[in-house]
Amino acid sequence: MPLTLKAGVSTRAVVLLFVAVLPSELVGPVNPGNPNSYLNLQCFQFPSIPTVLGNLGRNSVVGPGLAEVDFSLFKDTPAKRISETFQVEFRAEAFNILNRANFQAPLDHLQIFDQNSALVPGAGLIDATTTSSRQMQLGLKFIW
Repeated sequence: MPLTLKAGVSTRAVVLLFVAVLPSELVGPVNPGNPNSYLNLQCFQFPSIPTVLGNLGRNSVVGPGLAEVDFSLFKDTPAKRISETFQVEFRAEAFNILNRANFQAPLDHLQIFDQNSALVPGAGLIDATTTSSRQMQLGLKFIW
């Protein structure tokens, strides 16, 4: 999910200026797998003149991905004692079987600078998950 980061200069969305850092020192603006500080805020700089837009493009930061593995087992058993067409189906299903945490994009924390060009506490913080934890269910289905 692409994100557009904002600086808190005016009512219009002022986009941030990307700091020119040596490539060997620059890891990137995203810390994947770290929900406490998903954005590396040291990669951004407040625009030098408040009326000038920075050069960070729209939707240039990508949010965390989503991966989930679901698993199902079905067993159909004919019940000839009851009827010729009567069947019993047993189901065992597991959702998010690997119990992977799928973090939500930091949608509530997109403004990383305030009006005084100071970093906003909690900027880039991920505070929710997109999917639920592992869930399992059993079921019995009668077909006639």
